[in-house]
Amino acid sequence: FDEIQSGLGRTGKYFAYQHYGVLPGITVVAKPLAAGLPLGALLSTEAVAKCISQGMHGTTFGGGPLACAAAIAFLDTLQKEKLIPRVRSLGTYFAKQLRALQNRHRCVRDVRVLGLMAGAELDSADLAKSVVNQMLERGIIINRTNDTVLRFLPPYVIGREHIDQVVRELDRVLSDSATLRFKTSKAKPSAIRSGKH
Repeated sequence: FDEIQSGLGRTGKYFAYQHYGVLPGITVVAKPLAAGLPLGALLSTEAVAKCISQGMHGTTFGGGPLACAAAIAFLDTLQKEKLIPRVRSLGTYFAKQLRALQNRHRCVRDVRVLGLMAGAELDSADLAKSVVNQMLERGIIINRTNDTVLRFLPPYVIGREHIDQVVRELDRVLSDSATLRFKTSKAKPSAIRSGKH
């Protein structure tokens, strides 16, 4: 399983696969592992580990002392600060807010949330691109995937007030975009009125 982005608490469990009752033979982790420093790790079951001999597996981001110290500090913090239950709770809250937003805006086709990994699918790639840029102008960093999906990966220490701010600004951006779309569609002459058939 590729848990580089979804592992180590992001989805409200240590690993996303735990939501589905499976145990992968190999799991790869990276992004949050050393709190921003480059570090990756390969985890395996004992049965798979017996099949790997020296020289079969190499790494670019293997464990240097600084990155490993940062990883230990991150893993300690994850446990001591009870960040994973917090991620679950905030993810539930974020999902509720995004779904309420979906009910207000027809351009939001779907909302998918697992912990603090969230996506809101829009009905247009151009709209999604515009929304990402407008949110950045408002000081909120999101990105888009698959052209039409707004992706939210907030830090584990985000608060409800930050989620409210993101949803409030997104609501404004989508409202402004809907108004602009409506004006643009009204301004376009129909094929019959313009004499085209």
